[in-house]
This record gives sequence, C-alpha cells and structure tokens, in this order.
Amino acid sequence: MASSIQESLNAALASIGGWITSGLEWLGGIGRIGGQAVLRGLRRPFGFYDILYQVVALGVRSLPLASVMSIFIGMVLTWQFGEALIGFGAKNAVGQAAALALVRELVPGILALTVGAKMSTGMAAELGSMKVSEQIDAIASLGADPIKKLVWPRLVAATISLPLLCVWGNVLALAGGAVIADVVFDVPSDYFYETYVDELWPSDYLSGLAKSLVFGVLVGLIGCYQGFTTKYGTEAVGLATTNTVVATSVSILAMDFLLTTLFLPVQ
Repeated sequence: MASSIQESLNAALASIGGWITSGLEWLGGIGRIGGQAVLRGLRRPFGFYDILYQVVALGVRSLPLASVMSIFIGMVLTWQFGEALIGFGAKNAVGQAAALALVRELVPGILALTVGAKMSTGMAAELGSMKVSEQIDAIASLGADPIKKLVWPRLVAATISLPLLCVWGNVLALAGGAVIADVVFDVPSDYFYETYVDELWPSDYLSGLAKSLVFGVLVGLIGCYQGFTTKYGTEAVGLATTNTVVATSVSILAMDFLLTTLFLPVQ
C-alpha cells in the first residue's frame, strides 16, 4: 500500500516537473526567436514592403471583427452599468462608470483575446504549413534568413496593428455605449460623451495602448514560434494552431494581470 502511494506521488511529481520543464523551454524558445528577430530585423534591408504587407494582412483585414467586437463591448458594458446604477438613482453617471473599464481594460483585453488570437493562429497556420512543406528550409537554402524574412515582418506588423485597432475600438465602444445610454436609459448621448471623456486622464489612454502594444508583441512572438516549431505530419498544423490559441489566451491574461498591477498599484 505504501509503495503504491509512493509510486503515485512520484508519478504526480514527475508530471508536474515535466510541465514546468516544458513551460520553461517554451518561454526560452519565445525569448530566443524574439531576440533573433530584433537583432536581424534591424539590419538593412529593413523589409518595409514585407512589414506593410503584413500590416494589411493582420491589421486591416481584422478591422471588421475588431469593429463588431468593440461596438458590442461598449453596448454590453453600458447596459450592465446602467442597470446597476438605476437602483441607486444615478443612471446619469453611466458614462463615468463605463469609461475607465472600457479604456483601461475591456477594449484592449478583449480585442487581444479575439483579434490577437486570430492573428497568432493565422501566423502559426501559415508558417506551420511552410514548415511541413519544407518551404522554410528552401528559403534558408537559397541564402535568405527565414527569421528576418518571415518572423520580423509579422512581429512588427502585430505590434503596430493591435494598438491601432485598440484606438479604433475605443471610438466604437464609446459610440455603442452612447447609443444604449440614450435609447435604453434616456441619458442623452452628448451628456454620456461629456461625462465619459471627463472621467479619463491621458494616463488611462496610455495604459490601454501600452497593454495593446505588449499584447501585439506576444501575439507576433507566439504565432511565429508555434509555426516554426510545428512538427512534420498531416495533423501537425492543426495541433500547432490549437496550441497557439491556448498559449495566446493564457499569455495575454497573465500579462494583463501583471500590467494591471503595474499601472494600478494599490495605495
């Protein structure tokens, strides 16, 4: 009986150790590919055409999804706050209540989890398909640098695109919230706008943009790393894409917590 318990404990500890080792290896791989991309990408030629192409592919083509998500984020949160404030007779403060939550947290966070996950999975699937079909090896054999040619443009494009989408999302979230405040809670949209904007400081906008910037870096790194480490086989690309969704979501939430503690320390 004692030996059976000891074996189960050893197996559990071995499993935990394996998870920790795999996680550290994954973090090391992310850091390595990011360092290589920056060091090689900053050398001439800078690949501006490739970067612009990826900005269009990752950012511009994500505008419809980002727009729809942002409008509904603003509408839902305004509805929730308005319903709660009615009980206190303070429905006119719905703009003030929604402003900080939307700009600081919900717009950058939810866009990163949805649009960012779309970007990273697209990169992982594309690069994974190139890995399986040996196109990456062909690029290297022709004398080109796969990291500079494939990773650097996607990393820069994701880092640029997500903050810009966040700015656009803030505008649409405000518009969606103003519609709900006016139609549902009889709070004039211009008054909602005034109280919304008055509640915010430049630091609130900057904290949301800083989060989006970091999330964009994570999206680019994770998508490229998962694509480059795709194994060979028919199911490899699908598995890499699935793992990318999980890794991106968990990483964004963990980084969101760390950045929140940094930007909003408890006094």
